[in-house]
Amino acid sequence: MTQLVAGVDPHKRSLTLAVVTPAGQQVATASFDNSDAGITAALGWLGGHESAVVRVGVEGSSGHGRHLAQRLVEAGWDVREVPPRRTAERRRARRRAKTDVEDAVAIARATAGEAGLGPVKPGAGLGAEVEELAVVRAHRDMLVGRRKVMLNHAEAELGRLPLSITERLGNGRAVRPRLRALITGEPVTDASPASTTSATTSPVLALRLAALQELHDDLVELDRRIRRLERRLAALIEATGSTLCEERGIGVIGAAALLVEVGDPARFRSEAAFNRWWGGAPVAISSGEGHGQPVRHRLDLLGNRAINSVLYTASVTQARSYEPAQVYLARKTSEGHSKREARRAHKTLLGRRVIRRMWADRRRQLDQQRQSAASTGTDHNEAA
Repeated sequence: MTQLVAGVDPHKRSLTLAVVTPAGQQVATASFDNSDAGITAALGWLGGHESAVVRVGVEGSSGHGRHLAQRLVEAGWDVREVPPRRTAERRRARRRAKTDVEDAVAIARATAGEAGLGPVKPGAGLGAEVEELAVVRAHRDMLVGRRKVMLNHAEAELGRLPLSITERLGNGRAVRPRLRALITGEPVTDASPASTTSATTSPVLALRLAALQELHDDLVELDRRIRRLERRLAALIEATGSTLCEERGIGVIGAAALLVEVGDPARFRSEAAFNRWWGGAPVAISSGEGHGQPVRHRLDLLGNRAINSVLYTASVTQARSYEPAQVYLARKTSEGHSKREARRAHKTLLGRRVIRRMWADRRRQLDQQRQSAASTGTDHNEAA
């Protein structure tokens, strides 16, 4: 029998599913409520075809499709994440309409045509610490984003102050020292001498100064809340048994990003699959090179950008103070690679080391759970 491939276009209240052949021919489509009963009906519909559905692609498996993706993984399906960009590009190229059914069919065809799509992030069975880690990390990221907006606003408001005030705040690019100097009245070290001409305090100026005072106080409070969340992240990472912070250049924030974004590391069958997922595997751009292995490659601009950023930061940090990384980068440049190419190769090396470390941590965690369960079972038997 012909094996089939399915695609899911999830929305807040609905799930649209499509089934196609490996060649992309549409077989069936259906829609269900995005609810517990609807997901159960969707699973029954997928399993009710004459031919077996061997792979399911979900667009937005960490958003509206999260619950369906979890149920599919728990039921043993091969579930892949389909980036929205893939289906959007295909729809524009073929000048197709924008409907849920068209999107579901496009997702199914992308799943059938691209065997290298990354797996979805299950997020189930990893323990309460990982779930809490995801919540705390998301909240911290929101606060950091709010702080960035406030600093940008403070920069603009400081630039609107009279020169008689800004001259004593210094000429540095950083916003914090100048804002602090304005509030405390203490000039920063590189400040110019205060102007002898005092500015007349107009109502508008008084209002602007009051707003900057309030902004400063809010930033101080935000800093306090962010530090408190970072301490909580450190405690949760330790509770999970992760050793990611032992890797040079990966701190609490980087380790939290890896644990949350990766989920269960066992979903990656190999180091190469992990590097492909975050965008560390080079893409061949072979043309006119015949049957042999491609010689020319280009940077993969897709993949998980959060993990890409973590590994980039780790690579830069190691290049500054870690001798093995310095030797590796020097060897790559001596082989004729540019500094950027050497950095990319080092990031790929770090990706392999990170996923191996996460696999080892996960195995150790599962062994501890089995030992704990066996010990609890023995205690129950003795009590009986």
